[in-house]
Amino acid sequence: MADRALSARLAPLLARLTPAPDRYPLLAVVTVALAVPQFYLLPRGSVDISLATLTTVALAPVVLLGVRGGTVRDLLRTGVFRLVLALLVVRVVALAWSPDPRAGLQYITLLGQFAGMLLLMGLVSGQGCTALRRLERWYWPLVLTEAALVLLFRLAPGLEDAYLRSVGGFFAGQNTVAALFGDHPNNVLDPAKAGGFFINANVAAMFLGINGLAALALSRLTGTRWVRLAGLAALATVPFTGSKSAIVLVLLLPAAAYGLHHLRRSTPVVRRYLLVGAAVAGVALVLLLVLNRAFLGALAEAFVGRAEIWRFGGEAMREHPILGLGYGGWDAGFAGYADRHDMWRILPPHNILLGAWAVTGLVGLGLTVAYFVAVGRLVLRRRHTTDERFLGYAGAALGWILLQGLGENTDIFGDIHLIPVVALLLVCLVRPVAEESKDRAHHPDRRDPASPAVPSLGDVHREPGAGDADLPSAVRGPGRGAEPAGHGLG
Repeated sequence: MADRALSARLAPLLARLTPAPDRYPLLAVVTVALAVPQFYLLPRGSVDISLATLTTVALAPVVLLGVRGGTVRDLLRTGVFRLVLALLVVRVVALAWSPDPRAGLQYITLLGQFAGMLLLMGLVSGQGCTALRRLERWYWPLVLTEAALVLLFRLAPGLEDAYLRSVGGFFAGQNTVAALFGDHPNNVLDPAKAGGFFINANVAAMFLGINGLAALALSRLTGTRWVRLAGLAALATVPFTGSKSAIVLVLLLPAAAYGLHHLRRSTPVVRRYLLVGAAVAGVALVLLLVLNRAFLGALAEAFVGRAEIWRFGGEAMREHPILGLGYGGWDAGFAGYADRHDMWRILPPHNILLGAWAVTGLVGLGLTVAYFVAVGRLVLRRRHTTDERFLGYAGAALGWILLQGLGENTDIFGDIHLIPVVALLLVCLVRPVAEESKDRAHHPDRRDPASPAVPSLGDVHREPGAGDADLPSAVRGPGRGAEPAGHGLG
């Protein structure tokens, strides 16, 4: 009885504190505006914490109040979200057997940030395409800024060096940039690579590739041509990063997403032409790799270098199979291995699955694999209920995380800069976006055909069972009647 009385007293207070639904897009705008530059304002010598992380933590109570309303209940029930929470719990528990528990704070904080962003994007999606277009206006210009910096720094490596030595610490972390020119260098110092805001060219390539595919996917929902063009520009910039694995992926994944859609929709004759074209393109890619000895040699060299790192992982796994090495355990063990094999002493696992095992053991590895399986199943389950081109490009973007992550130091969401867009893609897969009629009127550049004056039965009765029909004014005529229900992803 006392608990019920307390809940009754708190309910009005919580209701007043809960923001109106139309406020959540504004909160999301703040998070996406901070996603690309990732401002680090604390001085050197303190912990590198980005302003995006601090903002997400500050917004967490507001987001949780919004979750109380039940608008993201379907998201909470998905296997993807539950696996994220389970992995978060395991990462916290892994602190108990870690030789350096402080090293786990970044792993835990960023995964918690990803979980919070999933909830926020779930709340935003309820506002439909209007809210998505607000996010577009803030986010994609920043992606294009990153692409422009990559081009500039690749053409003028001296500018990249000057950027890193002057203001780079504000965008990558003061301690990180200090170590870049000290005992922990990174590959952007190579004139043949460029990272833009990033200090690692491979992660910069992942960022541009995933955002390029995400732009092609989300523009299918919002109908904004300029976002589609921004996506193509981001994809075209990937080779300028100098990442060899990303160059292969940027040739394969967009083509696969485009080809699969048209293969399903085409006549038998067109399918044959598509299959022949794909075969020719595949042969051309193989010839390019074979004939371009420099690129093939660099690709082989990168693989051999990673194989040496993975060999230490195999040895460590045999010695500590269940719990892994804990936070800080990889660095401590690899230093001795590197001395014996004449390697650089500070090299992380360079594999998303090996990295998951290293810090959280077999349970964390199993949950990481289960997460990617759940994402794949989510994409496949939506193949008959979601725009196929959105589904293809979104699936390719999420698949890029795993494919490149098998050779890089990334997380299940890719990189901290990718958290908002990956969360948005997952939410749009869970809850297909609904388009308001007023959006179509205000955006004449949409290519979607006009809606018929008489709606289909599925548009009138959206849920099974008894209830009021949702009729547009063209059908029900003048006079009082039920207002069209606002709907978002559902």
